[in-house]
Amino acid sequence: MTFNQVVWKMVKYHYKKYFFYLTYNSLAVMFFFIFLTVYLNEQLVAIKYTEGLQSILGIPGAALIIFTVFFITYAHHLFMKKRRSEFGLFMTLGMTNRDIVKLLLLENSAIAVVAVFKGLGMGAVFSKFFFWFLLKSVGIQEISFQLNVKMFIYTIGAFFLVFIVATGQSLYLTMRKNIIQNLKTEKETENTAYKHPAIGGIGVAIIIGSIIGLFVTITDGGDYLLLWAIGTFLGLYIALNQLTSFLIALIKKNKDFYYRNILYLTNMDYKYRQFTTMVTLVTVMIMVTLLYSTIIYSNYTEAGKEAIQNNPFDVSYISTETKNNLTREEVYSVFERHDNNVQEHFSLPIYFIFQRDSYGIHQITFMPLSKYNEFAGESRELETNELIYHLNGTASDLENVFYGYDLHFSINGNDVVYNYEQKIGDLQFNYLGEFFIINDEEFVTLKENIDGLEADFHLLNVENWELSEEAVVELEQAFINYNAQTPALNSLGEFQEELFSITSRVDSYVNRLERDGIHFFIAIFLNILFSIGSFLLLYIQLFSEVDKDRQRILKLYRIGITSKEVKKLLSQEITTIFILPTLLGIVIALLYIIALAKDMGGVIANPVILFQFFMIAGIYVIIQFVFLIYAKRKMLVEVRNFKQK
Repeated sequence: MTFNQVVWKMVKYHYKKYFFYLTYNSLAVMFFFIFLTVYLNEQLVAIKYTEGLQSILGIPGAALIIFTVFFITYAHHLFMKKRRSEFGLFMTLGMTNRDIVKLLLLENSAIAVVAVFKGLGMGAVFSKFFFWFLLKSVGIQEISFQLNVKMFIYTIGAFFLVFIVATGQSLYLTMRKNIIQNLKTEKETENTAYKHPAIGGIGVAIIIGSIIGLFVTITDGGDYLLLWAIGTFLGLYIALNQLTSFLIALIKKNKDFYYRNILYLTNMDYKYRQFTTMVTLVTVMIMVTLLYSTIIYSNYTEAGKEAIQNNPFDVSYISTETKNNLTREEVYSVFERHDNNVQEHFSLPIYFIFQRDSYGIHQITFMPLSKYNEFAGESRELETNELIYHLNGTASDLENVFYGYDLHFSINGNDVVYNYEQKIGDLQFNYLGEFFIINDEEFVTLKENIDGLEADFHLLNVENWELSEEAVVELEQAFINYNAQTPALNSLGEFQEELFSITSRVDSYVNRLERDGIHFFIAIFLNILFSIGSFLLLYIQLFSEVDKDRQRILKLYRIGITSKEVKKLLSQEITTIFILPTLLGIVIALLYIIALAKDMGGVIANPVILFQFFMIAGIYVIIQFVFLIYAKRKMLVEVRNFKQK
């Protein structure tokens, strides 16, 4: 029998190993490609209301890259760990190092090529389905599924880069070992002998300290968020590495409980310290998933509240003698046709003075004091050449605005200086960002002596602003038709369109839903990937050691352990491996939510965010529970006939 025949027989006999390796590499390619269909979608990047989208994708993108690198590397490590013993056998039969290298490169190259084609094919199909389903669920029409060359090039390049590094490392490790060492590779175990429960306690202390640090410093603008996150992840790794030793040290105080569960406790101690990196990665993925989803979902559901806060009136617009100058009856009739009558209508006179410089056109807006007092229900007074600076925002916004310069105008050859008498920071209007209030006589003087634009500022409330979208669109079109029949104000340039557009709650609401709807879509998209990815990491951890579990269980049978007890033991171990990272991820994400919520008044002032978090966490737990049931059944099938064998 030739070497080629021996090799081919081994491939056919161990086809499950090759299928396992091929499948996991294909999944890694598929995950990365699906992410790139979002990250490199030209419409998502180009649409104006997705500004900041690249930064939003940054954190989960980095997490997915880390996951992909670890996933490919770990799958390759498991495959080569089993193959090295076969290489040792080939060496005993006379195969040279050159033959081993040739064989390793040939089979890995073949697997890599097939994995790329398979992964890209599955990625294209599943990403299109995800796009269709999620965009339909969120209600976004502007985004469509796209495939471009960059998605394929980046995916193939990233995969082969990681794959080549992993293969090169395997070649090095295989060649530096002798025949005996390669034959014993499968029997080798990682060094997990070092135990120190106190170190586990230090890890927990680092996690708590990092979260407290985040809670204390979050009001500084989140400048230390990355630092505290790194501290949390470091503490998590240390804690998980020695967690079971720390818990066992506590459990040992109850000797009866300890000795009744000694098999379970000692085996979990071994597994968690052997797979610390993987469990840490899964926990971080779960934490990022829940934290990111809650923040995005919270923003998505706050669209209506924000529309009301930023728009005190349902509809507002500016009219002049020649622009938007429809009668009240004509405006009211538009809303009446949509069964949404106007309930309130305020009209305030304003005067615009436009100044042009190298940066463009700037407007200075004035309002007469009597009309402002009438609107606001106040009784402010101003003397000659005094003004009130009004910022259409909050009092805290007013503190951050520079308004210390005086206004100078030349009237009848005299330099007139307006001094700041008072300042107001109050969100009272939809459109005006900032304006100046002067007494009525000064207002008339400005209009008569300085070129500007006299206008009326209209503020309307309707019966139901949420149902006013069609009426607002019709009114906007009516204004466009009217303005097209009047001379253009060429001196305003492009500023004319912005000045005479309608500002409304419903437009603000719809725009916010579209923007956050895309963010929400991306969050769901990535969460599905992360959920499946975390399950696969746990699954590969469980079933990579199934041969050792078989030997362990056979030994347990020999000392009198029953099948029922074995099933109970396996069920406890699998449940712990799945549940512990999930619970840790939920707890850490919850603590981060509480800390981050401090910047907006705390969770007590915003209890809805806790409800949203637990709702998302509940859905995630249900998904993980389904994965857990599948993993249990799969493992029980694997070990069902151990005793007979």
